[in-house]
Amino acid sequence: MEMAKILASFLNLAGRSKTFRQSHISLFSAILAVQRRASKLDKFRVSRRELMKYSAIRSYTTYHKCMSDLVDHGLLEYEPSYHPTIASSIRLLDFASKL
Repeated sequence: MEMAKILASFLNLAGRSKTFRQSHISLFSAILAVQRRASKLDKFRVSRRELMKYSAIRSYTTYHKCMSDLVDHGLLEYEPSYHPTIASSIRLLDFASKL
């Protein structure tokens, strides 16, 4: 799915949901930016530190809560890496059909 359509669909969903806050929007935008740079449409690797930097989230708790909410709403698949030098993997799901 094209980045603009993904972002528009997410903003539409976020506007109707009381769950999503500014931090969710920032984190999802950061994920899209990293995916664009990775030039892959399927799974891509990203570090928590990088996403927190791009989304301006400073709290680990906020980051994990937002990531968990995005996964629970079926927006993405997240496989955390507990290894300090191996990045976690993320795959965006086609959630536009659910709207």
